[in-house]
Amino acid sequence: MDLQIDWADRVAICGANGSGKTTLLGALLGRIGLDEGHVTLAASVVVGEVDQARRLFLGAEPLMEAFGRAAPELPVAEVRALLGKFGLRAAHVLRPAVTLSPGERTRAALALLQASGVNLLVLDEPTNHLDLPAIEQLEHALASYPGTLLLVTHDRRMLSAVATNRRIDVAEGRVRSG
Repeated sequence: MDLQIDWADRVAICGANGSGKTTLLGALLGRIGLDEGHVTLAASVVVGEVDQARRLFLGAEPLMEAFGRAAPELPVAEVRALLGKFGLRAAHVLRPAVTLSPGERTRAALALLQASGVNLLVLDEPTNHLDLPAIEQLEHALASYPGTLLLVTHDRRMLSAVATNRRIDVAEGRVRSG
């Protein structure tokens, strides 16, 4: 397969569960070795990712500390304000991150992306565990996002609401770019 993703491409990656979509993301980001060929990310690429497992906020430290470790340049007041914009209040930020629901961890990950200034946004099933208002907020944010987007989703509503200019279909370990 020969695949190039350019600045401001908005790519939907679709396929059935277990077809290899997350594996393809890992290969594209250089985390999974290739049998042959190579993957190159431009030096100016700043990757922001919400992985399917929401691993970033699974530790025993409070959410506030985990977020602060991931974004050390932000003052505490800004961290609290940003998490608050995503519906995570004082009761959430002081709890161990691992005790948050999957939806709360997703909102924390999205807040971190907003703070990070990423130009390659990788979202693997971002609507899993989100309620409708949070999904609509995400769709609105993606509408104005100027960078490159790799979006893995089964959510037909999201696929129709988020403008993409390319689609990659993954089936039985095969990739078809359109």
